[in-house]
Amino acid sequence: MSAPASGFSAPRSPKAPVDWAPWMVLISTIALSFKGISAKYAYDAGMGVGMVLILRFVLAAPFFWAGERLLGAGRPRLPLGWAEIRPCILAGVLFSVATYSDFSSVQLIGAGLSRVILFTYPAVILIIGAFSRRTWPARRQMLAFAITYLGLLIIIVPSVGLVERGVMLEGVAMSLLSSVTYGSFLVYSQSLTGRLGSARFTAISNTVTMLMIVPFALAMGGDLTIPNTTALIWAVVIATVCTVLPFFLLFEGIRRWGAERTGLMTLSGPALTIAMAWVLLGETLTPLQLAGFAVVMAGVGTLQGVDRPVLRLLRRGRRAEA
Repeated sequence: MSAPASGFSAPRSPKAPVDWAPWMVLISTIALSFKGISAKYAYDAGMGVGMVLILRFVLAAPFFWAGERLLGAGRPRLPLGWAEIRPCILAGVLFSVATYSDFSSVQLIGAGLSRVILFTYPAVILIIGAFSRRTWPARRQMLAFAITYLGLLIIIVPSVGLVERGVMLEGVAMSLLSSVTYGSFLVYSQSLTGRLGSARFTAISNTVTMLMIVPFALAMGGDLTIPNTTALIWAVVIATVCTVLPFFLLFEGIRRWGAERTGLMTLSGPALTIAMAWVLLGETLTPLQLAGFAVVMAGVGTLQGVDRPVLRLLRRGRRAEA
């Protein structure tokens, strides 16, 4: 005699685990994009560039190590020897060179053109990945880069002013150096985050960066005072919200998602910065720039694993509005 079917239901298939890596990279990109806005507020409060650089890394270092302790609690730790510290030092050197050359290019040719050149680093990542695998990059990744970079050009290039030829060449060279070293830094960090954990790697590599950047900023001279509390508050925001938080999320995203897709996702950074400057600083966007922003978002949306959660979020929003 068979049991009545009314009290039973077919077993439900388990839901696939949520892939948080795209959201980690997205939040990291938004936080890093806010760095320029925060720096603008710090400059308006009277703080010089050199002091902003110094406070950014000096204030961030204790938070990096506190985060490493907190996130690593209860987990087995790989003993730190020279074999583990040495690659972290190299990663810190790569990031320091990228930061120095980026700052120099901004001084020489301005933020707009330097952003366009710097954000060729996803191409550097794709090239390194292709060489290591001895294969061409995936078509979806190539398409994402092409679409997104087209959007960046639409946004930024029309606003580029005339620059003296010699200064232009030097600035372009420095920005290309920043692109190559930053892309190499992201690829190199992928294997290290797997071995050491993203939190520990982030703490060590950024400590190395601090030890290199602070003497550089001091050597630059300029105004190295903290003029008021407002400027100090913005320096703390830069160190925590725009440095510590995004770095932890970025490298955890790299560990879970890979350097190539992470690099392509961060291409939305310049567009997000321009959008925040429009909202928070009152800087206007032309219809062409708005179109470029839409192109950037479309390019980012072509990445595998990113478009699906974004579409799900949009669908939930539509259902909520209904």
